Amino acid sequence: MNLRYLAVAVPLLLAACAGTQPIYEVRNHPVPAQARSLPLDRIESAIVDAGKTRNWRFERVRPGELHARQERSSYYAELAITFDANSYSITRYSSSGMRETETGEISGHYNMWVKTLEKDIDIQLSNATFSR
Repeated sequence: MNLRYLAVAVPLLLAACAGTQPIYEVRNHPVPAQARSLPLDRIESAIVDAGKTRNWRFERVRPGELHARQERSSYYAELAITFDANSYSITRYSSSGMRETETGEISGHYNMWVKTLEKDIDIQLSNATFSR
């Protein structure tokens, strides 16, 4: 029974990763409570530190807004990250090689990158309060 389940589940999982998915965006994700008293430049530093661990390159657009770029093989993504003391958002700015569709879908790789960055930002913001 378990072998039959795996025989069905594994191909479905691989197909899901290889296909397109709705674009994942982070909208008004709460900054961890303990980090809300940090100055804006410390929040920015935590976001940049989170991304640098996975080779994101950052450009400051203005206070409270960054662009993050990632390029691997034939994949390219640029994100707009806006933030303040209470929340942050991550949205797609541009991309190529990610099988973008006109219906708002994109390669699962893109969504994985954004979800991982979101998790890493939360970790860095939580840790930033301990290194004040």
